[in-house]
Amino acid sequence: MGIGHVSADHYLNSDSPFSGMPVCGLIDTRTAGERWITDAAAAATALSTGVNVNTGVLSIDQNSTPVATLLEVAKQYKKLTGVITTTSLTYAVPAAFMVHSDNWGREYEIAHQIFESNTHVLLGGGRRFFESNTVADTNLIPLMEEKGYTFISQQNQLAVLNPAKTDKLLGLFATEALRQARHRSLSLKMMTEKAVGILEKNRNGFVLVVEGSQIDWRAHEKDDDGLLAEMQDFTEAIRWTLDYQKAHPDLLIVVTGTNETGGIFLVQDNQRKGQTGIKFVTGQHTANLCPVFAKGPQSETIHGIISNADLGKHLISFIKE
Repeated sequence: MGIGHVSADHYLNSDSPFSGMPVCGLIDTRTAGERWITDAAAAATALSTGVNVNTGVLSIDQNSTPVATLLEVAKQYKKLTGVITTTSLTYAVPAAFMVHSDNWGREYEIAHQIFESNTHVLLGGGRRFFESNTVADTNLIPLMEEKGYTFISQQNQLAVLNPAKTDKLLGLFATEALRQARHRSLSLKMMTEKAVGILEKNRNGFVLVVEGSQIDWRAHEKDDDGLLAEMQDFTEAIRWTLDYQKAHPDLLIVVTGTNETGGIFLVQDNQRKGQTGIKFVTGQHTANLCPVFAKGPQSETIHGIISNADLGKHLISFIKE
């Protein structure tokens, strides 16, 4: 999610939440070795660990040594943890906050590490990597239920779920990725609301990672209408979180992107004609800086142009306060 993505949402979404976040800056997404163009694995690892790494790896440094992730640090400080995504939980960005691998494509291995991570709330896709896990040679879902997880696979199950009576939740709503935002009713907002309801019961606090995964995918496809639908799904979750924070002012909210995709810019005002005015330079990642927005305690330390690894260090320091 780059500046163009946010600009499109700002102009075309009358209720865009970004203006409600008083702190903003820009993120340099370069990888280890100063490679300008990052990938999802390296960028998410930087945000999760505070360490710049090579592309293709998850939360291991250039010496192939595992580096503690944001959620692992949170657990050390007795906080509850959660991950929400609209792709598979085993995909690069969500996985970088929970596992360590020298190849983000090893999704069965990643699923097994997620099983071992004991992340308290897991909502997304990727059911096949858990049901027929080739690393454990078994179905991991019953084993997770034995560990205290409530397992669901349908939106209606999530809708009626009582967070007050749920301690751990595994929601796998698709074989791999969820459907596009414009073709599904299960929203990031609903998943976020239920996850927070579970995690907020811990007096030591919580850390929740919420990814609007398919914003990137629609930009790869140069699909402007699809992109706006994904942005709206994401921003509705942000807006709910900002409303929640009004009653919980000790909550820190940070919103950013792992990378910019598409080289997006707005060239004309065709809204009255039913056109977006969004143009794409490419269908690939770019080196464009990504915006970061923040609100809450210590958010003022996030400003100017900083690296994604420095933002990761900030996030880890917030947890340790």
